[in-house]
Amino acid sequence: MQIISNHIVEAITLITAIANYKHIKGTRYVYFIPVMAFVLFGELGGVYFSKPPNYNVSKNLHIYLVITTVENIFFGYQFYHMIQSRKMKMFTFVGTALLTVAMSLWLFFFVDLGSLITNTLGVAGFFFSCLSCFFLYEKFVINEHTDDKITLIPDFWFSIGILVFWVGSSIPFMLYYFLKNDQILIWGLPLYRFFPQLFSVFLYGCFTAAIILWKKYQKQF
Repeated sequence: MQIISNHIVEAITLITAIANYKHIKGTRYVYFIPVMAFVLFGELGGVYFSKPPNYNVSKNLHIYLVITTVENIFFGYQFYHMIQSRKMKMFTFVGTALLTVAMSLWLFFFVDLGSLITNTLGVAGFFFSCLSCFFLYEKFVINEHTDDKITLIPDFWFSIGILVFWVGSSIPFMLYYFLKNDQILIWGLPLYRFFPQLFSVFLYGCFTAAIILWKKYQKQF
């Protein structure tokens, strides 16, 4: 089985969360442990079914759809508690619920996911990018947060990781329909696979930083 960069950073995030269990226990960050374990083993399964002699495109795409659904619920849950605006909380809840329902329908009623899943991922990327931007705006502009050490705030890294990941990954996902018959390859990978793998290193690196900073940040409040 091929181990690639995103598997390594996912494992690092999971190990970091487990190592800091006593500090994140009883908080919303404790859900990093089951979510990252699910993502890591799910993606390893996705690689298993995409390589000979186990090649199965259908199983591969459905595995990644389940992984994305779980991650979306986790992201939505975090932003729901991070954002203070009641209207945006409702927007977060409804948007996350709609994405979950849509992906569940694709999972159970569609065999050929193709453009369907990539377009849905593009929409999810736009949605979570907006939530990230709103959180940063609400936290540091509306509330006039004047903490000089912004880099010591865990949720800052959480939101920045999601923002950079989805901004970098959404466009290739949305272009899948136009490029599927004439794929542009980078290092042998199509754009909709190369960029998510590339930016996932930054995403999970930010998650790791957020988990590490959680203990110190919690003591301040």
